[in-house]
Amino acid sequence: MNTGYQNQIWKNTDTPPGIEDGSLIGRYWGVWALSIELCYRKHTDYMSKGNYYKILGISTAATPGEIKAAYRKLASKHHPDRNQDDKDATKIMQEINEAYEVLSDPEKKRFHDLYGADWESHFKWRKSEKSNGYKGEGLRGFDYHFTIKLSIKEAAKEHYRSFTVEGKNVFVKIPVGVEAYSYLTYFGLGGRGMNGGPNGNLIVNIAIAPEHGWRLVGKDIYATASIDLYIALLGGEIVVDTIAGKVKLKIPAETQNGKVMRLRRKGFPNYKDVGPRGDFYITLSVKLPTKLTVKDKQLFGQLARRRHKS
Repeated sequence: MNTGYQNQIWKNTDTPPGIEDGSLIGRYWGVWALSIELCYRKHTDYMSKGNYYKILGISTAATPGEIKAAYRKLASKHHPDRNQDDKDATKIMQEINEAYEVLSDPEKKRFHDLYGADWESHFKWRKSEKSNGYKGEGLRGFDYHFTIKLSIKEAAKEHYRSFTVEGKNVFVKIPVGVEAYSYLTYFGLGGRGMNGGPNGNLIVNIAIAPEHGWRLVGKDIYATASIDLYIALLGGEIVVDTIAGKVKLKIPAETQNGKVMRLRRKGFPNYKDVGPRGDFYITLSVKLPTKLTVKDKQLFGQLARRRHKS
């Protein structure tokens, strides 16, 4: 598609030459051009003039209560009666009133969120279409993208997360076994559709942070555990923290430093826990004793001489 013509389409919804405004083709052109515009316009790219969130000093996720509170605070601060020496006070107050009028009206707020400083022309156009009895084609709401960073333990368990979409909290379930760099799509939980159109989707991107001392490779988890010299020599038992909880691990006698032991099916689960889990691998690190007494050193010396003789 010609780039210049494409830019003309999404910046201007006027009916092109040769097509009558009142014709059926002309009306569908307007809806189609609006759809193209929605695809290419970043709804957060506002001009400073007309960015009512900036005027009220609030975020785009502000609730109706927060919008009202911000308005009252600014109205009290900038009211012309309190700023008679400020020649710009009236203008500032008009901007504050205008911002509140739009953001406190759900329909006007929706158009402002979509079009920024150019919202009013689109709002009037849509109103005009409705008053002429033309319903037009519904426009799909925006998809909202979020990224969450989970620990390995969090990713291995089903839990719920909350996201703010157009000022409302949306709770969704994060299934067991979500993988790093994957994403979850929750249909219909995104931006509200316009003119009867469907809602957009909520899309959650998954990032998994390394757990302290753990490394996730596929479905297998690799960890390290320290054992003292006496367990390494004589054998014994240690407790290891895994996805499945605390597990007792038997250490055989004469275990060498760096030995890797495996706990079968104690690793990371498959998505929604379907199928066998991975394994949990533990690399053993032998910790040598410190602060030896004279007698300790004598005993180790005797052991060393005995080993050398044999």
